[in-house]
Amino acid sequence: MNGFKILTAIVLCMLSASGSMAQTDSIKPNIIKALGNKLDTKAFTKYDPLYIDVPESPWRVILRGKMDENKIDLNSTNTWLLEGYKCNMDMTMNFDSEINKSIGVWVGYRGIGAAYFFKPGKKPGINIALSATAAKFGINFRFRDMQIDKLHLKTEMSYGDSTQVEEDDYTFRNPINIRSLFLNGYYVFNGKRYSQGAAYNQVVIQRRSAGSFLLGVTAYASQVELNTSSRNAGVILAMTDSVGSISLGKISVGLGYGYNWVPARGWTVNAMGMANLSISDNIIRSLYDSNYDFLGNETEQSVEDYGTWDKENRRWQNGKTHKPMRFNNESVNWDNDIDMWQVKEESSRTRWAFNLDFRVGVAYCWKRYFVSVNGIFTHFNYGHENNKVNVLDWYTIASLGIRL
Repeated sequence: MNGFKILTAIVLCMLSASGSMAQTDSIKPNIIKALGNKLDTKAFTKYDPLYIDVPESPWRVILRGKMDENKIDLNSTNTWLLEGYKCNMDMTMNFDSEINKSIGVWVGYRGIGAAYFFKPGKKPGINIALSATAAKFGINFRFRDMQIDKLHLKTEMSYGDSTQVEEDDYTFRNPINIRSLFLNGYYVFNGKRYSQGAAYNQVVIQRRSAGSFLLGVTAYASQVELNTSSRNAGVILAMTDSVGSISLGKISVGLGYGYNWVPARGWTVNAMGMANLSISDNIIRSLYDSNYDFLGNETEQSVEDYGTWDKENRRWQNGKTHKPMRFNNESVNWDNDIDMWQVKEESSRTRWAFNLDFRVGVAYCWKRYFVSVNGIFTHFNYGHENNKVNVLDWYTIASLGIRL
């Protein structure tokens, strides 16, 4: 509900800018009225009317259905001790993010708008989008927060001269958190005749086919938190090289091209591709330890000899700091005394990584109404020594809107 409250506040601020939504001009703050007049003036003077039509009605209310996925693959290399011998493990974890289906509403005045999406019958989480579009530039922001409790695990184990590959599905003992934030700004070189907004939020209507080169700047941040509970210590210590969370802050610049094709009156078909070069990647890994030994480093010893765990001093009753884990010992309920804590953070910076941003959209406008379908696909790679993360962030939206 926090996301809905934020959206409501934004919409109320935009509503106050419209003369049609207020009873008298005297109750509107002068600064809000001036802003609305400025947006109207720019909308009608910045476009070539032979190519782009600016609707008289400034408001748009859009009902949207959305499918999206933040698909994350985490690769990790680690070393186990089995019977005193080293065993090299290469693990690829495909987090089962599933395709989310949600519905939402978008409200905008001229090129400024905000949207909020929620999942019917499920916890809504937070899924917010903001946008601002003008003839020469555009800004898009989206934030998503979700929980995942399943993954598909592929393990390649090298033990002596032999190699064994296994694949299986795994359920986290406690759901993990994945957050992503995406902020994109772009400059349109041929803004008088080409509009991204004609296909994606119907701020204007493309009358004739046109294209333009685009210059873009993107800020992207994501975080994978496996450390949501000590019950996930087995995954963290054994599978991810003791990494309980991994975060990325990325800034990229890109050059691309977009084209609006108008096959018939009212129709707009858009395709845009942009190659981005990362100029700054900041990666932070949070490393954890546990009171259980998941890698076989402790000498063989009876589980019952350890006694109770002292959280304050982080020692077992017999003085040991780690107890050997026995996954096949059903008589031991290690959920009751397992503990986990952060040891340190490691930060590193990388540069010159290429990423791709691709968008397609189709829109049809008639009278005061319009429908559209569009999709955005963004791909990122980042990593640090023993951990490599691959992100595919995409969504498709179907919209039905009206101008007011």
